[in-house]
Amino acid sequence: MKRLLLVAVAFVFSTLIISAQETVQDLSKKAGKGFLLSAANADGAYTITYKIPGDKKKNEIFYETYQFDNNLKFVKNEEISEPKISAEDKPDKTVSGFYASVGGCSSFEILSMKLKFTKYSDLKTWDCRKQQYVFKKGITSEVIKPKNGNDKYYGFAAFNSTVDESLFVLAGLESRAHKDGMDFFVLGVTPELEITAKPVDVSGSQSLVYSHQLDNGDVVLVFAPQKGEPDITAYTYLKYSDKGEMKNKVIFKSPSPNLLIQDVSEDNGSVFFCATSTKSKEAYGEVFENYAASIVNPCFTEGKNKLDFKWLKKSGEKMESFHLLKFTDSKLDFATTAAISDFKSKFKTSPGDKGAEPYKGGKFTIQQFKVTPQGEYLIAGQLNDRTNLGLGNPVNTYEDVVCLHFDQAGQLKAQYGVGKLNNDKKSEIFPMVQKFVPSKDGKALYWVIMEVKGFKGYEDFFAAYAGNATYFPRYYPRIAKFDLSNSSISAFSVLGNEKFYVTKNFTPIANKADNSYVFVGSDEDYKKLWVSKYMFQ
Repeated sequence: MKRLLLVAVAFVFSTLIISAQETVQDLSKKAGKGFLLSAANADGAYTITYKIPGDKKKNEIFYETYQFDNNLKFVKNEEISEPKISAEDKPDKTVSGFYASVGGCSSFEILSMKLKFTKYSDLKTWDCRKQQYVFKKGITSEVIKPKNGNDKYYGFAAFNSTVDESLFVLAGLESRAHKDGMDFFVLGVTPELEITAKPVDVSGSQSLVYSHQLDNGDVVLVFAPQKGEPDITAYTYLKYSDKGEMKNKVIFKSPSPNLLIQDVSEDNGSVFFCATSTKSKEAYGEVFENYAASIVNPCFTEGKNKLDFKWLKKSGEKMESFHLLKFTDSKLDFATTAAISDFKSKFKTSPGDKGAEPYKGGKFTIQQFKVTPQGEYLIAGQLNDRTNLGLGNPVNTYEDVVCLHFDQAGQLKAQYGVGKLNNDKKSEIFPMVQKFVPSKDGKALYWVIMEVKGFKGYEDFFAAYAGNATYFPRYYPRIAKFDLSNSSISAFSVLGNEKFYVTKNFTPIANKADNSYVFVGSDEDYKKLWVSKYMFQ
């Protein structure tokens, strides 16, 4: 196997030298027709493993490995195999459960928010190539009427348990006590097809502001008082287990009567909300719709459902303020406000950057949330919109990069900007991957952006073999360093010179010994293996 290139590149920031090493290696034809399976660091060596095609008649699966030393010097490559776990060893299995939806596909139901429960059974089969169970076909799928069901429920959110097939459903009934209002309930479905219902612990007439399932399965809900309530800023924060047991409740004074939550993050047990608000002094329900993006109508194409579509349209209002809220257990730690008009004066760009603009209050998705060693907060994400690629239904887009810097009290210190390198439609339908990495001494942070480039065609050999042409993303790293003490940022280093790409499922290899990341990818034609090591000094 011929070794083509080994380069070391030095990038300068202030008085520090940050080095990146890159190696390019020929891939065998078999590896080029396979896919990157894993990459690992052990005993000072990096081993890159490809799943490759093998003899179908043999009861083995085949791999090809490429090994590099700690300095990315190529050592060797070899083909290896192991016994195949066959379909006989892994018989088909049936998986059953429930899911909740709203509306339906008929002209009578397409605009409905009426709640439906569906019981399903799916057949899964063992995939010898992937060596895992995959969906084979649906066996049954039927809308059920629970024994004690009430067909007057409206659906707002539905989340599956992280440990079993049970459901957490947020539903509403038209309130008898509050005109044009809803009484909210947490519902579940038992194996005996009975609904369990618990009233949501809020008082008065309320609007749903946000719902979200955390990584551990807990569900957070935020409610706002409707017009006519004594205090329209007296919001309620609730945290439930995925079994519907309430864990935390906080009645808090919202920094705005119309707080529009954009996204949520969690860190060390605390929950953070990023939100915006208009200049209106009206209640949330007068400015926006109930939030219902966490439940699906299977045939509604403009949003998750009719109510979500209305929320999306109204959430496009011109925003005046940005808010950061932090909850820990049953306490609000802070709820801050920054005027959108102030972002321009605190906007910092990477040297030589073109195309970055200050945040103007649009919708965005958080891709990384970081509490710094100094107790400050960094939030990185992308603005959201919708586009149509000619496939009939609009899809979400991920556009300008947003990076916000807050102090320990949640007050805005700076916004950092960097322009995207790929702004075409097929690139913007995929989110970037962003991460903050501490320096070796822990006093600084690096901003790692996996710039995305969209392609149309076959993602790999197996997709081509199956005739599955589609849009798919590839990524390459861009890295800059923050000086958080004076709110500045270095120029970005682009690894791979925009010629080599990392696949969407690849996670960089972290090496704690030298505080580095190793990125593994290939060229566009899968003919060359690319390995790059970046030291966060």
